[in-house]
Amino acid sequence: MNVKMTSFSVLVVAALTVIGCGSSKPSTTQTVTASAGASLTAGAATLFIPAGALTKDTAVTLREAEPKHSTNAQRFEVEPHDALAAGHEAHLSVKVNDSNPKVKMHHGADDSLEDVEVDDRNHHSFKTNMSTLDDTEVEVEHGATCATACATGEECDDGVCKAHNDAAKTCPTVCETGQECDDGICKTHLEVETEHGGSTDPNVCSPTCDAPAVCHEGVCKANG
Repeated sequence: MNVKMTSFSVLVVAALTVIGCGSSKPSTTQTVTASAGASLTAGAATLFIPAGALTKDTAVTLREAEPKHSTNAQRFEVEPHDALAAGHEAHLSVKVNDSNPKVKMHHGADDSLEDVEVDDRNHHSFKTNMSTLDDTEVEVEHGATCATACATGEECDDGVCKAHNDAAKTCPTVCETGQECDDGICKTHLEVETEHGGSTDPNVCSPTCDAPAVCHEGVCKANG
């Protein structure tokens, strides 16, 4: 009886070990050459290091981790912290699990608030620039709802119906500052970015225009 109980206990421990290993957070390590740069992906995050941004060829690690702040949705850690050359930046893009999000990112040990841009609105990803390869936590709030249901091919983006394409292609790398991915191609933002992740759309008027007037570059004008 004692032998059987011991064997059963070993099996239970082994099973729990397998379950624990299966629940580990995504992580990737890649040797990035200073001359070429690289793109690393772990879970919902993609880190793009441009050519010339590193001081030397470096083994870079990107991993997903549990947020240290309960109010934040995601945390991503990057090592080594001192790999970037002075005056250079890397770009961190994060896909969030919300179709109508307002996103903020907190960076480094001092938890400083970073500027956030849309990286790919069709795939609900947002990016921030990193002057040091450091840890980043993502804060997600649900955006304002739209007053009316959005038309087919549109979705609500913080109170405004905007074009959406579920089948849109992703871009091979994170787009540069001031650009976002539009069906596989990096294009200039259609929005004007504001501090710490907010944005205003120049083609949205406040208050909204009364028909038959239409909004053009933030101004209500006669249709046609």
